[in-house]
Amino acid sequence: MKAGDLIRVKDWAENRDQESLIWNEFMGKVGVIIAMAKRRHFPAAKVLVKGEVADFDFDELEAIHEVW
Repeated sequence: MKAGDLIRVKDWAENRDQESLIWNEFMGKVGVIIAMAKRRHFPAAKVLVKGEVADFDFDELEAIHEVW
């Protein structure tokens, strides 16, 4: 994943066996990666979703369309 990619924030149901703290208001929503980041030494991304910028770990996101 990289800046410009269209993503969807995974649903809690898809992550129920993980101890994920995905923000409820963003679950299942589509957004775009605007920058790369790191959270606790894990690769992460800053995502524009629902008009807000939020940080997500890569395992909380799924790519819908990747920019070449």
